[in-house]
Amino acid sequence: MTEGLMREINEAYTKLSAASEGLAEADRELSEYVRRVRVDNAEALLEAKNERTANLYLEGMLDTDEHRALKEARDRAELDHGHARREVERLHLVVRLLAANPEGTS
Repeated sequence: MTEGLMREINEAYTKLSAASEGLAEADRELSEYVRRVRVDNAEALLEAKNERTANLYLEGMLDTDEHRALKEARDRAELDHGHARREVERLHLVVRLLAANPEGTS
């Protein structure tokens, strides 16, 4: 009876050991699969994000608050520069007019 019980214990232990090995192998395979899927998904997401960002940038529609603020600041600076350039031109014309007609200054 003790021998039979020992045999059953040994067989159960062998089966449990084999099942544990199988489970560990399956776990390693699953972990590797999950890692590959994550890498593939990360690459696809990064590629899609970069492509979207590049397309939006090329179309001038990069949809970030910072980009909009920079564009507004650039537009305002260009407008101010145009006003300043026209003011300089106006002053040059006044100087030329005064230089051409010295009597008109009195």
